[in-house]
Amino acid sequence: MNNAPIHLDEHTLQVQTLFVQHQQAVLAFVLSLEPGLHDAEEIVQEAFVTVTRKASTWTPGTNFLAWSCTIARYTTMSFQRDRGRRGFRLAEDVVEMMAEYMEEDFSEFQGRVAALRGCLKQLAPKAHELVNLRYHAGLRPEQIALEIDWTANAVRVALTRARVALRECLGRFTESAS
Repeated sequence: MNNAPIHLDEHTLQVQTLFVQHQQAVLAFVLSLEPGLHDAEEIVQEAFVTVTRKASTWTPGTNFLAWSCTIARYTTMSFQRDRGRRGFRLAEDVVEMMAEYMEEDFSEFQGRVAALRGCLKQLAPKAHELVNLRYHAGLRPEQIALEIDWTANAVRVALTRARVALRECLGRFTESAS
């Protein structure tokens, strides 16, 4: 067994770094195609492996996010095909249309992601925690309630208020960007 360390070239390391920086945007894109958070995260991990393997095909100065999302799209379609999810997935022509739309509007998409991150930072700490538990960890309000020792109804109300605050903050961002 060869235990020699693997040395990646500088370009591959740059591609991996860019992927990590754009990982949340790639995950958001994958979630638009595969709504299950656990499966989407698995797809993003597989896309990272493919991006690393195909690093030499990316040209610096081109749209990295569009390139990596194209790889993520094919990874998603392969994942769905392998899992036999034909009845539970979008038709490939719809996926192609969505991907074309995403590629055209990546800068707007990136702006929205940045705005959402900024708005999340403005939430009260407890609201931010609840949003993370609900949307990042994928917990239902009942599970969150057990986690933080609240009632499920209190969690639902707090999440509703957090979503309203985020919507208003994003609305202010959109108005200032126009």
